[in-house]
Amino acid sequence: MDHLLELGTAMTRFTELTSKATGDEEVPGCPGWDVRDLATHLGTIHRWAAAIVLSGQRVKMPQPVVTEPLVDWYAGSAGALLAALQAVSPDEPVPNFTHLNERASFFMRRQMHEATVHVVDAAQALGLEESEWQVLPEVAADGVDEVLQVFFPRMTAQGRRPDVRCRIRLVASDTGDEWVIAPGSGDLTPPLQLHRSYHSDASVRGTAADLYLALWHRVSRFRLEFEGTDATALFDGPTTP
Repeated sequence: MDHLLELGTAMTRFTELTSKATGDEEVPGCPGWDVRDLATHLGTIHRWAAAIVLSGQRVKMPQPVVTEPLVDWYAGSAGALLAALQAVSPDEPVPNFTHLNERASFFMRRQMHEATVHVVDAAQALGLEESEWQVLPEVAADGVDEVLQVFFPRMTAQGRRPDVRCRIRLVASDTGDEWVIAPGSGDLTPPLQLHRSYHSDASVRGTAADLYLALWHRVSRFRLEFEGTDATALFDGPTTP
């Protein structure tokens, strides 16, 4: 997958949605936020990532400094990140918050998913039909993988360990992808991701997009098919920030 291309696509879509908003619309996926807060957050994240990519140094998240109109400020911030990522090789050493895979490619992927999820947020805030914010299956499958690799360890380190009580198989019905996760050992270690050949005690089946967005709590877990009662706890608890 071309993460940089999909990032640009998500940025363009977010810009379009922001241009249609007043800014006061409540964002269902981010309680307490409106579209202005959402755009400010995403633009600031883009600027932060661009600073890390270009400097090769760890950089603190900056305080938001937004100029009007908001949509132009966001578009400029998005363009700055794209330019930064295009200026480096995907293999160039660049630090990140996981301390793993510290290459520029990490931010290409991470920012793509950041923007993709927030496109869904903006579309839901505007009350658009689901056909207006569907996530491509291949993007969603990559996103499920990222949640397991990046955010399960991060949530655990923050004291909000995902609730994995048995071996659970996640099955993307449209792409054929499967992931097997297991409890691991103790509350201080993250759930384990096992090879798909491992036995599982429960399964969760749905489209890649429904799995992805349910892990991000943007759609209800009731869109998924569960076998094994312990699997529901995962989607009711913390999985992503």
